[in-house]
Amino acid sequence: MTEHEKNNASEDEDVFFDSVDGVQSTTVIADAELLEDIEELVRAEARPALLNILLDLHSADIASIINELPREEGRYLFEILPPEEASEVLLDLHENVREDFFEELSAKRLTEIVEELDSDDAVDIVAELDEAIAQQVLEKLEPEDSAELRELLSYDEETAGGLMATEFPVVQLAGTVEDAIAAVRETAEETPDIYEVYVVDEDGVMRGVVDLKNLLLVKPHTHISDIYDPEVISVRTDVDQEDVANVMRKYDLLTLPVVDADNHPVGIITFDDIADVIHEEAQEDIQRMSGIMEDTDTSSSIFEIFRGRLPWLLVGFAGEILAALVLSSFEAELSRIIAAAFFIPIIMAMGGNAGIQASSIVVRGLATGELALSRTFRRLVREVSAALLNGSILSSLLFAVVYFWIGDVNFGLTVALSLLVVMINATLVGATVPLILDRMDIDPALATGPFITTSNDALGLFIYLGFLSIIYL
Repeated sequence: MTEHEKNNASEDEDVFFDSVDGVQSTTVIADAELLEDIEELVRAEARPALLNILLDLHSADIASIINELPREEGRYLFEILPPEEASEVLLDLHENVREDFFEELSAKRLTEIVEELDSDDAVDIVAELDEAIAQQVLEKLEPEDSAELRELLSYDEETAGGLMATEFPVVQLAGTVEDAIAAVRETAEETPDIYEVYVVDEDGVMRGVVDLKNLLLVKPHTHISDIYDPEVISVRTDVDQEDVANVMRKYDLLTLPVVDADNHPVGIITFDDIADVIHEEAQEDIQRMSGIMEDTDTSSSIFEIFRGRLPWLLVGFAGEILAALVLSSFEAELSRIIAAAFFIPIIMAMGGNAGIQASSIVVRGLATGELALSRTFRRLVREVSAALLNGSILSSLLFAVVYFWIGDVNFGLTVALSLLVVMINATLVGATVPLILDRMDIDPALATGPFITTSNDALGLFIYLGFLSIIYL
């Protein structure tokens, strides 16, 4: 494509051009003008023109366009796609858009789409369907495919069994390189990403792996027993998806075999599946740390959003009432020096920030497995030391501000010392609360945020006003 053609193309839509070995590829960002053009073609039911545009795009770009279109236009666009393209696009649609499509697509159309998917993606789609529609789809599939999906549906969707695909190459330990290559060829069409072949004995028990590079570097008649790696990392079907992600991250794995209780390989998990898990878990932790118990996406009802948030808002409300009681108990002290009230917001804010920072690090460490309970004391020492350094600097700055503003050295020292102690206290609470909750088998991401903010307000005010009464007044 010439520079002139690129400039003309950019007038209609945002396009990135990449060149690899002389081959041009495009990534389209759906802008308002492009969406308007597509909407006009949809209203005109210009199917050939639409297919001419869509089939040159990546499935993720098509999904982005459908996500942005009004629902009826988006559904028409999806329905004109051939099953192979529709299956890829379906995986990238927003969850609420996909749910709406499921209510309107026929069982026949859904079956055609499911047939094009790998088993791990197919089971995810079937699991989202209404139970009656899911049964119709399973009955329309080939018996072998239907039985495979029914087995996968028996696993919890948030475990290794729920993540795995069942298409993977296997070779006998007594076999040869030629046998392994034949196994790769047999599964290549159903398994787009093959990096290694799993080695089993005559009883089907996992014995090791052979990566593709070794298969290419040796002669076809070489025995597998001479080149396989007996050190294989695998997980059981019931392992939680978050633990699966930690294993793959720790050992830098692109694929991870899944075995049953007898160590027979039953599936494989690829990195693209784990990338989705990491995103989901991170989103869930952020929501929970914000005091949101459920996934409140755009498809959630007002009542569901209300029910998920109210309990933690009530926790915050109770904490602030406690803070108000603390303030009321120091009414006399506040009336004697009105300037003390000026610095309540900064002391509360700095304490809250320090507590949230510490808790975020600890919650993340617990979630990723980087922070074991055996190393908690070392973690606490580090957090408190960091709070001491940060608090000392900020307290010094606050003392300077108070001294030059009010001109009272004793009052400045009292405020500065209060800030230092509040920050250390908030950090200690922020670092210990997640650890205590984890020890009690309570998800730290669920209650840590609201607990820290409310406890900081009450304790922080008590520390500040207590120091003010004892030291200054």
